[in-house]
Amino acid sequence: MAALGRDRKAGRRQVIRTIVVVAMVIALAFVLFQTSPLIRQSTSSLRAGMDDIVVQAAPTEQSLKIPFVTSDEELLRRIDELETQNRQLAIWRDTATSMVERLQRYEELLNLVGEPIPNGVSARVVTETGGPFAETRLANAGALQGVEIGFVAVNTQGVIGRVFQVGQRSSRILLVTDFNSRVPIMGEISGVRAILAGGRGTDIAQLVDNPETDDFIAGENLVTSGEGNAFPRGLRVGRAVRSNDEWVARLSMGEAPLDFVRLMPTGHIPTPEEEPVPVTEPEAEAPEAAATPAPQASATNAEPVTQEALQ
Repeated sequence: MAALGRDRKAGRRQVIRTIVVVAMVIALAFVLFQTSPLIRQSTSSLRAGMDDIVVQAAPTEQSLKIPFVTSDEELLRRIDELETQNRQLAIWRDTATSMVERLQRYEELLNLVGEPIPNGVSARVVTETGGPFAETRLANAGALQGVEIGFVAVNTQGVIGRVFQVGQRSSRILLVTDFNSRVPIMGEISGVRAILAGGRGTDIAQLVDNPETDDFIAGENLVTSGEGNAFPRGLRVGRAVRSNDEWVARLSMGEAPLDFVRLMPTGHIPTPEEEPVPVTEPEAEAPEAAATPAPQASATNAEPVTQEALQ
C-alpha cells in the first residue's frame, strides 16, 4: 500500500513538470516570434492584410461620429434661430404695447365706446348621453356661480358652444358641431359674413346664408360677428377652407382638449325699449308777481295851489 501511494505522488509530480515545460516552450516561441527577422518577413503579408482591414474600418468609425457632430451643430443653429425670434418678438411686444396706449388715447379723444371686456366663470366639462341634443356637454358651474342662459363657452382655441340650460350647480352647453347650432361669423381679413351651421362632424362646419358675393380668403380666421347679440364680436371659431367648390369652416375647438372652458356673457346690447329714457315732468311755473301800486307824484313836480283853486 505504501508503494502504491508513492507511485501516485510521483505521477502527479510528473504531470506538473510536463505542464511547466510546455508553458516555458510556448513563452519562448512567442519571444522568438516577436524578435526573429525571418519570422517577421514570413508574417509581413499577414500584417499588411490586417492593416488594410483597419484602414477600411477607420472611415466607418468616423462616419458613426458624424451624426453626433451634426446634431450638435443643428442644436447650436436652432438656438441661434430661437434667440433671433425672441428678439423679434420683443420688438413686436413693445410695438403692440405702444399701439394699445395710442388706441386708448384716440378712443378718449373721440369719446368712442369700445367693446366691453366680459367677465366669465371657469368650469370643467364632461360628456353626457341621453341629452336633448346630439352634441352637448355638461359644465360644473351653474346659477350659484353666476352662469346664465346664453353664456358663451370658449376654450384656449376659440368658441365651442353656448349655454342653453342652467341649474344650480351645473349648466348644459350646445356645441357648435350640433345640427341645431347657428353662429354668425365673418372673415377676419375679408370681412365676408355668413352663418356657421353644425351637423357635419367634429372638424368641419357648413357656411350658409351668405348674403355677399365676395369670397373668403383661404386660411383666414373666422370670428364671431356679434350679429343678433348672440355672441360677442371677435371670438375665433375656425378657418375658412375650400371643399368641393364651396366654403366650409375648419373648427378650432378640436385643436385643444374639451376639458376646461370659460363661460362668458354675450355682451348683450340692450334695446331702447329695454332701457328707456326716464321722462321727467316739467317744473311748475312760478306764480305771477303781485301788481305794484301806481307811483305817487312827488312834491317837487306838483303844481302850486292857487287861491282860485281853494275857492
